[in-house]
Amino acid sequence: MNYKAIESFIPEADGRIRQYIADTLGNDFKVKPVKKQPLCHHSVKYNVDFSQTAVAQAESAALIWKEPLKGLYRMSGISLRVCGKDTLAIKAGAADKLREDILNATFRLPVVICFGGDPVYSGLHEIDVPDQIDAYWVCGFIRETSIQVIDCFTQDLFIPTDCSSTAEGYFQRNELKETDDGELLFHASCFTQPL
Repeated sequence: MNYKAIESFIPEADGRIRQYIADTLGNDFKVKPVKKQPLCHHSVKYNVDFSQTAVAQAESAALIWKEPLKGLYRMSGISLRVCGKDTLAIKAGAADKLREDILNATFRLPVVICFGGDPVYSGLHEIDVPDQIDAYWVCGFIRETSIQVIDCFTQDLFIPTDCSSTAEGYFQRNELKETDDGELLFHASCFTQPL
């Protein structure tokens, strides 16, 4: 995917996206919540053991979170390694923005890791998106369709329904000083996948 070509469609302000949304997808476009359970939600494990999953072999994944101050969604591609039964060490493409949002969170920043799905989710950090634009708006703008989402089980977040599996969890603000090597510690609250 040529993200530099996509970037030329993203405006300096969000007026063009808002107008496109109003003309094409309706004034209230952001995401399209669905009630039917997606395949990745058919099996839910609350006691996560990442060593028993294929997470360690995952080549790409997307991290999704909500900005604490404005409540706008953010997405970033990540690399990860298993460093505990229910803990992953994460390096994010949008590391500076993510660290800023962790500091702005009261104690924990809820996040979800999505494996599989549309590659635009993991590549969105490569596009220079203005801070006042929601990541789901940009995905809908690029794909010219509503992004179908469903609620997480343990976090107040929407996730795309086309993902193959997800790991819900959080980053803790007081752990930032312990991760000077650029990695952030992700603590899982549940892991979902197809049956």
